[in-house]
Amino acid sequence: MSDSAIRLSKRMVELGLCTRREADACIEQGLVKVDGQTVTALGSRVEPQQRVELTGRPEIQRDAAVTLLLHKPAGAEPLAVLGPDSQLPGDVSGLSWLPRHRQHLQGFGAVAERAHGLVALTQDRKLAQRLADCQLEFLINVDAAPAAAELQQRQNALRPGGKPPRELKVSRQSDRQLRLVLAARDARWLDDICAGLGVSPLALRCIRIGRLAIGQLAAGQWRYVPDFERF
Repeated sequence: MSDSAIRLSKRMVELGLCTRREADACIEQGLVKVDGQTVTALGSRVEPQQRVELTGRPEIQRDAAVTLLLHKPAGAEPLAVLGPDSQLPGDVSGLSWLPRHRQHLQGFGAVAERAHGLVALTQDRKLAQRLADCQLEFLINVDAAPAAAELQQRQNALRPGGKPPRELKVSRQSDRQLRLVLAARDARWLDDICAGLGVSPLALRCIRIGRLAIGQLAAGQWRYVPDFERF
């Protein structure tokens, strides 16, 4: 780039394509082409002679923090799954994917590498504090589930981190599966809890965070959590 290069957003305003606020939204939403190539990076610069085109009108979204629900496949990194191609079709939130929605997210649920199932990701710090107290519900596949009475004894003896976990409930679903409910802030002790119960998980699947369940989300899909939904 030469010394005459200017910011793409400024050039768009100079050309009368849109306002400054709309320019950044257009770039983020992939609506701007420079010499026929789509540009999505804010802060991009162009030469005066380059051709700048606008391919549509932007959806102007407020800068409020967003919250997402993700059905994470086992072994996947949550942020690697997020993107416009994996958003749930028919997402009722009315929000469109923007790259900044990937930033400053706190995660709850199946965030461990070997876990799969539901993950809540939020940019809202106050909501993150509330989510830490929400219940998480896991289904744990094992080789052989302990008998109900033995399971209860082991649960009563659990002291991960030196104290009893809050709101912990463990039940035997079948010979090869346990159901475990605990507060999100205690999920860091999940491996210790399983060890204390005498089981080695073959699979850890989070199926509920607070009031919200996986619902229609297929593995690898995500959606926004609209304002009217509550955890």
